[in-house]
Amino acid sequence: MMDALAIKLWVKNLGLGFTELVAEGKIPNQPLVKSFEDSNWPTMQPVEGVELLFSDTTTSLKQILITLIPTVGQPVYAGGLPSPFSLMINQQSVRSALGEPMDSRGRARLPGGLGIRGGWDAYKLFSEWHPNAKL
Repeated sequence: MMDALAIKLWVKNLGLGFTELVAEGKIPNQPLVKSFEDSNWPTMQPVEGVELLFSDTTTSLKQILITLIPTVGQPVYAGGLPSPFSLMINQQSVRSALGEPMDSRGRARLPGGLGIRGGWDAYKLFSEWHPNAKL
């Protein structure tokens, strides 16, 4: 089971290459797979509910996706989150802790009869974690 320390480690190592991350024991040595044929983002799932996305050309770690709420059959991450995120379970608590987002997108109607879902807020991540990362 992954935990809050592993997530924070991955964030601090955004931009490093797959081979280097495996060699340093920061990620498991699993094959990268593409979610669909034309994808530019090979991925790995080190634990249920967590997906690490890599650049197709450089294989550097570009994004960390953590699913916290079940949607459309996706597995949910059950481990811990780094502080202060462990207590933020909805938009109101996130905005209370982090302020107004730098970018935001509201809910939208999804194709295929999935209804209205989603929405997101983006924040600049703490510079001590990573100088250029968004949350």
